[in-house]
Amino acid sequence: MKNILVQFDCRIGDYEHQSFYIFNKKKSEWGYCKEFWGINKRDSSCLKENMFWDNEMMNAISVYAETEITNKQVKTLKELGVVY
Repeated sequence: MKNILVQFDCRIGDYEHQSFYIFNKKKSEWGYCKEFWGINKRDSSCLKENMFWDNEMMNAISVYAETEITNKQVKTLKELGVVY
């Protein structure tokens, strides 16, 4: 099992922030966004490449970075509250 730390750029209305999530296998950018945000349909029209609308087409998400990390690093990030 792999530990893939993915950093997302999230745009919610006028507010932008970054979120982090750990996946147990490598996926496409669409796969990461779909699982993290629970998006049902792939619609990236009118947005930059590999940025996807949520189901209401009000908010957008994209993958900023992905990095394979060790179990020890996962434990540290969880202890620090960066990921859950």
